Amino acid sequence: MKKILTRVALIAGLTLGVSQTAFAQWVVFDPTNFAQNVITAAKAVKGEIYQDTNIAYQYQMMANQLLQAKDLSPAAMQAQYSQITGEISKVNSLTSTLTNLYGNLQQGSAWLTHVQTLMARSGKSREQWFADMGTLYNQNDQAVKNMFQMGNDVMTHTQELAQRRQELQSQLALSPTQQATAELTTHYLDIVTSQNADLLQMNAAKAQQAAQQQSLANAQEQAKTAAMQSFTAQQASERAALNSSLGSGASQ
Repeated sequence: MKKILTRVALIAGLTLGVSQTAFAQWVVFDPTNFAQNVITAAKAVKGEIYQDTNIAYQYQMMANQLLQAKDLSPAAMQAQYSQITGEISKVNSLTSTLTNLYGNLQQGSAWLTHVQTLMARSGKSREQWFADMGTLYNQNDQAVKNMFQMGNDVMTHTQELAQRRQELQSQLALSPTQQATAELTTHYLDIVTSQNADLLQMNAAKAQQAAQQQSLANAQEQAKTAAMQSFTAQQASERAALNSSLGSGASQ
């Protein structure tokens, strides 16, 4: 159940430590395979939503029966009722998070379909299309930057929701069936998160490249400024020497 958290930490390390040469790895990203895994993960999440919705309903039925019960200790009944309603609240929070996660996966699937459509319309191979996109991205083409940033944002949010899902699940006593369902869903989400590393690397490498270019530009600007200051100081010195020489000649 903790695999996806480890995977996210790994991706963070890749994002921070990626080298400039990693930008050449655009062709690593396979939208077709990624899309299939996103769809599979979405189906798993949908099944988990259905299961948790039924569990919440069963808890609610238990709470209603408890309220209708007679000849029970008020203190014991209150304690039991509070426990049941507490579980209902946790399950509802989990269901809400899963619903958001499902919607986010659907957005990711739509984005990947869009990328596949653009690729098909271009008539180019996957490798050539991504190489061309890499060139445009390098040239700061705004449309290409926006397109890949959108995919980045959607899938990063998916990872955040997946972590929230696990945090909520850790607060529940899952039945064997729930546990099996949760582990299967986590497996598919883990695959999606792993593949998203390629998408993250695109922007990470570009960001590092931009930072290196900016650093070089700053160094060049500082060198120009220093040269200009030196030239200005030299001119001022020569002008002062000339004025001094002219002043001495006039006094004679």
